[in-house]
Amino acid sequence: MNILVLNYEYPPLGGGAAPVSRDISEKLAEAGNKVTLVTMGFKGLPAFEIVNGVEIHRLKCWRSKKSSCMPWEQYTYIMAAKKFLSKELAKNSYDVCHTHFIIPTGEVSKWVHKKYNLPVVITAHGSDVEGYNSKKYMRIMHIFLRPFWKQIVNETYKVISPSKFLEELMLKAYNRPDEYFFIPNGIDVKKYSDLQKQGIPKKKTVLLMGRMQKYKNMQTALMALSKLDLNGWEIKILGDGPYRPELEKLVEEKGLAKNVKFFGWVENGSKQQMDILAEASIYITASEFENCPMSVLETIAAGCYPLLSDIRAHRQLVPEEEFYFEPHDVDGLANKLSKYMANEPQAFNYDLNRYDWKNVLSSYSKVLKEAAEKGVKRKCIV
Repeated sequence: MNILVLNYEYPPLGGGAAPVSRDISEKLAEAGNKVTLVTMGFKGLPAFEIVNGVEIHRLKCWRSKKSSCMPWEQYTYIMAAKKFLSKELAKNSYDVCHTHFIIPTGEVSKWVHKKYNLPVVITAHGSDVEGYNSKKYMRIMHIFLRPFWKQIVNETYKVISPSKFLEELMLKAYNRPDEYFFIPNGIDVKKYSDLQKQGIPKKKTVLLMGRMQKYKNMQTALMALSKLDLNGWEIKILGDGPYRPELEKLVEEKGLAKNVKFFGWVENGSKQQMDILAEASIYITASEFENCPMSVLETIAAGCYPLLSDIRAHRQLVPEEEFYFEPHDVDGLANKLSKYMANEPQAFNYDLNRYDWKNVLSSYSKVLKEAAEKGVKRKCIV
């Protein structure tokens, strides 16, 4: 197939959804498909390059940060993508369009479908679905965007949800059960599990990793750690975001400065990240809500013992009770930490083969091929 991929953020830009879209695109290219990606540009990045079989077009847009993108910056991508695709689709033919995020990128794919009759499949990632993000401005924005969101879904062959939780939110927002299809995110299990074969011993290292937003709740992990005698344990925090100053302040207040190191934004899959994963023995996420958190799968595959907030997105990945604590239960998390940290660090082994890309990609290929063959879907009235 000749696949057009749209995503307003693609590595090295963006958060957790960006590397997911990269992995899907690269795996589709590896399977023999021609994959052309249209994304945002950023200072220092080439306007065009081919990476692991994916042709990447980076468009000139407004974007001030690698890690995040404001709504008005996303709008510049919508305008730039339509201008670019007007020329691209006039000279090149595609079988299907795979879009990441219902909002904002789905606005481009809706236009592509209506103007060029190209079938569209969208993968939702979380904050593009009403009810996922409880921030006030997100709630207000989704109320305003409801009719547009529904129009995008109507112009899409299927909307893929990486989690059952997100699928239920979509059904609540727009009860169209035939429109939504569940496919979990995948990882290259061997890439991460091979870290354990390099002979690098696990160290007294606790890892926190992700975009620094208040709802990610790293503060609960830090408060729990401050209750313990760390006895040589180091806490490494990977990521950046608007909540970082509060976390840095908390580290100072809780007397953790000598144990905590902030690494800032570390590119997913980079040597620096992989080296840290290889040495870390415990991974904590106290997040209040997630979609299909790749950091959980990646750290477990790398041999980290997981301590996870008890939310549905985590439960669907790892069902065993021993790994869980309530999202704001500082004492409960501290208790679980003290029990594990009483022993010498060692690699943790857990079977994640059901999430390996070789098992996940076949589902994506099937949906994309079906969309390409069936073509235009029925029109609906919102």
